[in-house]
Amino acid sequence: MNKTIIKLVMTILMFGLMKIDFVSSTTVDELKKLIENATIEANTYEFPTDARKFEAKDDKIIELGSYDFVIIGGGVAGSVIASRLSEIRRWNVLVLEAGKVEESEFNEMLGYTAFLALSDLSWGFSSVPQTTACLGFLNQTCRAYRARGMGGTSLMNGAVYERGMPSTFDEWAEITNDPSWSYKHVLPLFKRSEDFHLRNPNTPVERKYHGTGGPLNVEQKVPQDFVASLFLQGHRELGSDIVDYNGHTQLGASIFQLYTRNGRRQNVYEAFLRPVSQRRNLNILTKSYVTKININKKTKTAKGVMFTRNGQTYYVRANMEVILTAGVFQTPQILMLSGIGPRKHLREIGIDVIEDLEVGSRLKEDPLCQALYITTNMTKPVETLEEQLRDYLRGVGTLTQAYSTSGVAFQRSQFEEQNYADIEFIAASLDKSDFDVAYAGWKNEIYQAAWGDNTNAIAINVHNVNPRSSGTVRLRSASPFDFPLIDFNMMSDPEGHDMEVLFEGVSRVFDLMQTPAFRSINPQYKGSPLPGCENHQFLSKAYWFCFLRQTCTAANHVRGSCPMGSNPNQGAIVDSRLKVFGVRKLRVADSSVMPTSMSGHPTATIIMIAEKAANTIKSDYHHMHPFH
Repeated sequence: MNKTIIKLVMTILMFGLMKIDFVSSTTVDELKKLIENATIEANTYEFPTDARKFEAKDDKIIELGSYDFVIIGGGVAGSVIASRLSEIRRWNVLVLEAGKVEESEFNEMLGYTAFLALSDLSWGFSSVPQTTACLGFLNQTCRAYRARGMGGTSLMNGAVYERGMPSTFDEWAEITNDPSWSYKHVLPLFKRSEDFHLRNPNTPVERKYHGTGGPLNVEQKVPQDFVASLFLQGHRELGSDIVDYNGHTQLGASIFQLYTRNGRRQNVYEAFLRPVSQRRNLNILTKSYVTKININKKTKTAKGVMFTRNGQTYYVRANMEVILTAGVFQTPQILMLSGIGPRKHLREIGIDVIEDLEVGSRLKEDPLCQALYITTNMTKPVETLEEQLRDYLRGVGTLTQAYSTSGVAFQRSQFEEQNYADIEFIAASLDKSDFDVAYAGWKNEIYQAAWGDNTNAIAINVHNVNPRSSGTVRLRSASPFDFPLIDFNMMSDPEGHDMEVLFEGVSRVFDLMQTPAFRSINPQYKGSPLPGCENHQFLSKAYWFCFLRQTCTAANHVRGSCPMGSNPNQGAIVDSRLKVFGVRKLRVADSSVMPTSMSGHPTATIIMIAEKAANTIKSDYHHMHPFH
């Protein structure tokens, strides 16, 4: 072992890196205490407005030597890639993550997912004030929830495992001019990651599309509740198929597949990286905030990474590659801070341009309307918290699924020209709650009007999961500690396509309410006219358009800020092998590279992208240095 490696090992030891498996023996009383503490935090938490807590105390730079691969971000993609690359024992891999390793059992409880968003686990991002969506939210801004910590946003999202339409990936193959992105080639990567277990025998499953024995456990919540059964029966009566949405088609109604194990969240770090974290060639530095990728201006080669940790600035060299997996907002932010981005924007900010690429110019987000509250004569089962927690400890019940969701359907609108799902419906059984106002960022008067006189209801959420509108990610300043400027710009396409799709979704909800299944519970819409929409006839098309602009917010299905393609002159940032155009030894591999919608929840597809990136990297270097 040479002196550089010895020095690096000693430095890491001094950092106090923890690699300890978490063993749970939690009781009902202990879980109640965790819930109590989380409730207090969520009700008092104030989001940060920048990342200045990561700033160094002086200008001194400490050099840490070199690694073969430096991975920026230990989220979904970073955890997968680090696990796969460290399989090659002679490669040294470093992961830099701004958050920490989260070990609280509270984080595993999907029933309290929303509380995690109002905690220090969240970056606290929000959009700039919007003009076409989120009008009924404070400051006309959309929340932009992203998690900070090993495992990334899989730490605090709904844990939905959904891949999207098979035709999506065939389109990616065309866009990149690379057939290896086609569905028949990426399906084995999806299956490799998966350990599928059918817990709900009433759920259709196409076994040949699922994997077993992979790191990520996939299952359904059990038992299936009444609202889920009602939702599925209503769709049957409308002529919809009941499907395995990860099978040969996504179109139809179904029960969510979740990356949980016995009802507990299994975040991606826990699934992929923690089991191998003792590998001697793998090091993970948490609480490490990356400020810049150092790029040689003459050769346009990524040389290393600058980051801050505990008030100090560090520099680590990358012998082979820097791999950027910081997520859909921070990946473009880091690229632009490093001189890779739109020339005009970087010059305005005062950053030297190394490579002129349209970084951050094609941000995509799905508009979500979650304000269709339907009152019924259904008596909601009453469960005490103790009963819910006892069920949870057995791996079943209401706390093993997020946001009280009960069923899902993917459909194609009359405006969809290709074989894509462009509308997603999610059924949820909800109670009126002050916490929902804080979580979503509602203006209170909008929330109250949407509920009307209801106190509990079935909500049918409507998503446009293949929107045409695009937004941007831009730098606020040249400081890496200023949050990026996020502009979703949803429902803004000049043709009005996205609004028409959402309105069709609302109309289909009312069709669902007229099915025999739903009529059995006497469904009624009792929302009051929304403030700001009084000039439109109540429940007319013009009213619903106004309603949607007020109540639609970000679904947290963000992607596309650094899309892959075959030509940078057409907006592509990375090629089909995920290499940044014009810059050597630099790749991007997270949701930012998705060139189109994948019709829904992105985590499963991000895992596949990471698996493919790791395979590609191994292939690229195998020819130079065959593995032994």
